[in-house]
Amino acid sequence: MGRSVFRAAVALLACVATSCTVSPQAALTSKGNSPRVFDAIVDDVVVRYRLPGLALGIVVDGNVVYTRTTGEVVAGSGRPITANTLFKIASNSKAMTTGVLARLVDAGKLRWDDPVTRHLPAFRMYDPWVTREMQVRDLLIHNSGLREGAGDLMLWPEPNLFTRADVVAGLAHLRPMHSFRSRYAYDNLMYIVAGEVAAAASGMSYEDLVRRELFEPIGMDRCQSGAFQRDVVGDVAQPHMQSGEHNTVVRADADVIPVSVVAAAGGIRCSLHDMLKWVQMWLHPENRTSESGEPWVSVEQRKALWAAHIPLPLSQRQRDWDGSRFNAYGYGWRVSDVDGKLRIAHTGTLMGMYSAVVLIPELRTGYVFMINGNGADARTVLSTVLTRHFTAPGAVLSPGYYAETLERERLRRGEREHPQPARVRAPVAALQPWLGTYRDAWFGEVSLCSSGEHVTFQSAKSPLLSGTVMQSGPDWLVDWNDESVDAEAWLHFATEASAAGSVRALALSKVDPQADFSYDYEDLHFTRTGDCPVDAQARIDRLMDAYAGNVPGASVLVLKDGAPVFRRSYGLANVEEKIAASPATNYRLASVTKQFTAAAILLLAEEGRLGLDDHARKWLATLPAEVDAVTVRHLLTHTSGLIDYEDVIPDGMSAPLRDADVLSLLETQQRTYFPPGTSYRYSNSGYALLALTVERVSGKRFSAFLQERIFLPLGMRNTVAHEEGRSIVAERAFGYSQRADSWVRTDQSQTSAVLGDGGIYSSIDDLARWDAALYDERLLQAASIRQAFEPATSTDDPTVRYGFGWRITGESLWHSGETQGFRNVIVRFPGRHLSVLVLTNRNDPEPYRTALAIADSFWCRRPS
Repeated sequence: MGRSVFRAAVALLACVATSCTVSPQAALTSKGNSPRVFDAIVDDVVVRYRLPGLALGIVVDGNVVYTRTTGEVVAGSGRPITANTLFKIASNSKAMTTGVLARLVDAGKLRWDDPVTRHLPAFRMYDPWVTREMQVRDLLIHNSGLREGAGDLMLWPEPNLFTRADVVAGLAHLRPMHSFRSRYAYDNLMYIVAGEVAAAASGMSYEDLVRRELFEPIGMDRCQSGAFQRDVVGDVAQPHMQSGEHNTVVRADADVIPVSVVAAAGGIRCSLHDMLKWVQMWLHPENRTSESGEPWVSVEQRKALWAAHIPLPLSQRQRDWDGSRFNAYGYGWRVSDVDGKLRIAHTGTLMGMYSAVVLIPELRTGYVFMINGNGADARTVLSTVLTRHFTAPGAVLSPGYYAETLERERLRRGEREHPQPARVRAPVAALQPWLGTYRDAWFGEVSLCSSGEHVTFQSAKSPLLSGTVMQSGPDWLVDWNDESVDAEAWLHFATEASAAGSVRALALSKVDPQADFSYDYEDLHFTRTGDCPVDAQARIDRLMDAYAGNVPGASVLVLKDGAPVFRRSYGLANVEEKIAASPATNYRLASVTKQFTAAAILLLAEEGRLGLDDHARKWLATLPAEVDAVTVRHLLTHTSGLIDYEDVIPDGMSAPLRDADVLSLLETQQRTYFPPGTSYRYSNSGYALLALTVERVSGKRFSAFLQERIFLPLGMRNTVAHEEGRSIVAERAFGYSQRADSWVRTDQSQTSAVLGDGGIYSSIDDLARWDAALYDERLLQAASIRQAFEPATSTDDPTVRYGFGWRITGESLWHSGETQGFRNVIVRFPGRHLSVLVLTNRNDPEPYRTALAIADSFWCRRPS
């Protein structure tokens, strides 16, 4: 960027930041702003590019002069896109992150030149010098020295099992491609770090901060930046990809949309109404958005956000189409000129979702549009036509002109669709020397193992990166199973020297060099860590043989170092309808529920809303005086002496019992089994009372508290404390009991509706997220986790002690669950970072010993 051009850009920014304006009326005519003109543009683009849906809004001189929505939330559904439809705005989230950071700067809670380590002491880059020198501002302008899109495989394809902590830790292992601050290379990971900096500086989560500092002040009422229930929020656009002549949904949202790891970089969802408020706020800095009468951000910070912090390449197309003289990146915004007018803009791109926000501040004009389909060229064409409609109305050309120009450019470059190389399934024998498990320092473990007559590649933490290894001439590639993973990878094998001797190594690269940069295969470097767990798989299959076939089934998950090393289901979830069990099948957990009830109590204790030594009658005053000495801690540890409610159900009472009914039964019992704290007796009564205590303290139904405070934040999408008539169990397993030689459905009993002691339904996939949360502080503080896992009392078994919802045996933490038609267990070995989960929908056999035998299969594996 030349100095004279840079000075011109600075002058434009100074004018804009102080609200000096050129009236748009000089350049615009009422005919030019006719809705029919915009309708024709939209219709052309939608038809030309076969878009499933689009929402567009235009602001001129502070007023929304045009909105248009067309198409469907899901193609073929008949549900129309509206101005309230939520879209993924992808990288347009970046400007929201920088805006929130600017407010923290205004509040004196951080500075742009703060070292990142001041707010995140654990932050590390590959180079220690870069770690020390990295400032908050560096996180925002793509100058880290990393390859474009480095580490994006921790973010996409979604869903995956990576966390923000994984992203921050992974940066230390990503080798730079350029010198720090030497050039621009687009980066998403640094924006996730920036979101964590904002969270640390504010003392709250990124999601809560964005809600408080952005959505609420500006009135962006439908925007979502945290976990939410799809159908409760409603009107959520689904992404699409083109398949032949049709648009098909790809990576559809589940019922529960979890917290997005990538929220600060590209995970926010908003409606057209919301985004128009966002555009209006930027075009009118004099608008006040707080009770104090202050603008949303100060003039000084607006200048900082829109300053040209790092130059970007100026393409020939920008020169030809826009007459551009400069191109730069600000803080979460691209800064350039079009026909002599300053343009502040950004785009958003995710699989099946495209968006653009464009501001022309001198004209107090801007627009936003969002597409729920494959819309790369559509976005380029529509954005160009709309921008030039305002900056050079006399020179506006049709969408067809720009579309045809794009196609001619593509033909000149020879940028046709990359041909798929010829391939056949790789013979197992040919790859035998390279089979095994491999590990990359930031991406984690993958397996390259035989499966029948072919070889599969499977990522432990990114399930969609699973496919069949193919041979193409002398080379090997992975053909991904999921059609939406649209960048195949070459596999490159090598033998490398190491301190321990030679090791087998694996590198990847794109089959199509023009594939999206977020498929950053080139940043991966795997070394072999061990053999394929073929023997373990066969042994587990033998252990689970009784569950296979047309019988009530089971789901088994083994987690090692946070990654699934065995994940398989057997038999049927629904015997009558012959529906097979799967890793997504939800089983009634029975007493495995108790650890969640205990966690709910600990969350309230962390907030100071109750004490573990509070007397139970403080919250449940109708309990009889005989239990006056019983505390919350006694209830958690089965040392209350409370009467078992199952033993005092009156004859003739047949209605289903709920937690409140348990309290009613106990109100009539003027006795206990023993003085509280003097002995142990397993008590479902105690955990029913704990659920009621959560309700009394929080003011929410127990099921709602679990959903809002545990399940949604952890991304446990389909887990639910089930209430008949109020909630639905997705992919439900039904319980069965064996009678003679047949299986009879015994799914519900009189006590099935009691939630606190056993009413949760969940799957092995959801429980993997629960297991992960017990290793760090993403849900509970470390002190709370320690309390839950500390032996608090002996039990009936001299080898077992009890904590808060957990049995403790030697080096293991475990709990089983048994109810009519279900038997389950979770066994954790924290010292080995190994967990085994077995969920079954039958009354027999008891799975604890099976889980221990499964664990044995993974203890003795050694690298070879």
